[in-house]
Amino acid sequence: MPRGAVCIEILKNSGNEYRVDTPTRGTQWGFTVKQVKELAGERFPGHVAPRFIHLIAQSENLLPFVLGDDRAPVAIPAHRDAAGAWQICKPTEIRRMGFTNTARRFNTINTRLQTVGAGNTLEYRINVRNKLTNQQFGDAGCLVLSGAGGKHICAACLPLTEANDLVIDQTLYWQVVPDEDEAWFRTGALNSSALTEAILPFNPEGDFGPRHIHTLPYRLMPAFDPENEDHQRIAVLARQLAAIAAAAVAGDAYFGDPNRALTRRRSRLREALAATGEKKELESLCAALLGTSSPEDELEVGGAVGDHNVGCDNAMDGGALGK
Repeated sequence: MPRGAVCIEILKNSGNEYRVDTPTRGTQWGFTVKQVKELAGERFPGHVAPRFIHLIAQSENLLPFVLGDDRAPVAIPAHRDAAGAWQICKPTEIRRMGFTNTARRFNTINTRLQTVGAGNTLEYRINVRNKLTNQQFGDAGCLVLSGAGGKHICAACLPLTEANDLVIDQTLYWQVVPDEDEAWFRTGALNSSALTEAILPFNPEGDFGPRHIHTLPYRLMPAFDPENEDHQRIAVLARQLAAIAAAAVAGDAYFGDPNRALTRRRSRLREALAATGEKKELESLCAALLGTSSPEDELEVGGAVGDHNVGCDNAMDGGALGK
């Protein structure tokens, strides 16, 4: 997914087509393009109709138990229909809708993309292996998001009422869990050091430590049992820790600053949570659940951020905007 082509700053949000431009360093959403390789330094000023503007959930937003509020706008040639299904549009179709300037901007991007890689259009790139159209969340249950890279697993849980405006980036795994208690159970287990310890023997080593989590946690995590008191307690503790984490993020701008190092932001919040009684109890329960020892501390080891997504019952096994 060429972030340089889809990430935008909204310069004027009035009229039937908003005035937009590509983010640059130093602007509010500059962090979204700071590591782009394709179209690095390119800008695509123009106009986009609001129906084609969405918010992106990406690894930079994800902290232990929390998905930050700095969800950047993206402009893609796709919109959700009344049933929540993604409809991908060619520039000619967008022009017939009456959005001439929007069609012109996407045409400009496609012309530039013809010279990049395989020359595929933007409408093709946003849905490689159906990673966008698979993102149909429904309206019942929760969305569990987790990171794909590094040593420590990181996850957050959102009600679907907060998720339907999101486009999930390839740096996250996602899953729709119909039962709220099960969703919080999964979130609690994913954020435990016990599960991180359990997958370590299977996590490939890079130059700076374990690199890719991928789907390993989901293979080792026991199925949720609503009759199991420990499972229910893990769900309760996860809810409580999410509230504690949200309060910590609200009280310290460092945690939510996407321009800061992601591994360090996660590490600092993880260390703060580790000191709470709720986290200690969660670790004890998850260690018993997985048959591992309960860690006394949680020192961060930096790792690269991965680029995928996965799920459970209604979950998908690919990234949101392509791998």
